[in-house]
Amino acid sequence: MNTLKITVAAAMVATLAGCAAKQDITRFETNIPKTVCIAEHKAVKAGVIDAMKKGFAKHDVETRVIPANYVLKHQDYQTELPGADTTGCNAVAYYVANWRWDIALYMAYANIWIKDVETNEKIAQASYRTGGGLDKFIDAEEKIIELIDGMY
Repeated sequence: MNTLKITVAAAMVATLAGCAAKQDITRFETNIPKTVCIAEHKAVKAGVIDAMKKGFAKHDVETRVIPANYVLKHQDYQTELPGADTTGCNAVAYYVANWRWDIALYMAYANIWIKDVETNEKIAQASYRTGGGLDKFIDAEEKIIELIDGMY
C-alpha cells in the first residue's frame, strides 16, 4: 500500500512539475518610450488594454489607444495602423491574449511587443504561456502589468 501511495505522489509531482507557466521578456535597452500608442486589438478582451494602461502608468508612461488591424498569417500576427495618428508617441504597443476554459476561464497566452513609432524595429517584448497546471489560474490584469514591468 505504501508503494502505491509513493508511486501516485511521484506521478502527481512529475505531472505538476511539467506544467509550469513560462515567461519570456526582452527589456528596453535604449530609448525607453515616455508616450506609447496602444494598437487596439478588438478580438482581445477589453480588460487587457486597461491593464496595459496601468502597467505603463506605473513607469510614468503616457498611453493613447489607436485603431489597428491584426491579421494572423503563417502563425504570426501582421499588424497595420490604417489612418492611426501616432503623433506624440515614442513607440507603439501591440498585444495578443487568449483565454481557455478548464473549471474556470483563464488566460492561457499573452504577448506584448513594442515597436518604434515607425513600426520598423521591435524594441521590447514580453510573453506568457501557461503549462496547464494549477498555476494557470492567475489574475490576468496582474500578469499583464507584471509583463510590462519586466520590460523596464
